[in-house]
Amino acid sequence: MPIPNNIFREHVFQAMLKIKREGIPNRRNPRQWAVRYENEIYPCKLLISWGNFYANQEELNPNPNNFQAHMANEYLANLGFEVIEL
Repeated sequence: MPIPNNIFREHVFQAMLKIKREGIPNRRNPRQWAVRYENEIYPCKLLISWGNFYANQEELNPNPNNFQAHMANEYLANLGFEVIEL
């Protein structure tokens, strides 16, 4: 399943706010790649999963059969976010 193309920067920002409020769920921490924004680190796949909730009213399952980390990294970079290697 590709990442829906209607996840925009505003949806990613909403996902960031949710992470700030609730924290990063167990087993969803960044492993190799992350978004750095205002000196905070965010897991790429979680930003996409939760960003999809704000865009399409459902969280994307992070299962590799749905989308992979490199897809999330590229999508976020194309939205203008700084994707860094940890």
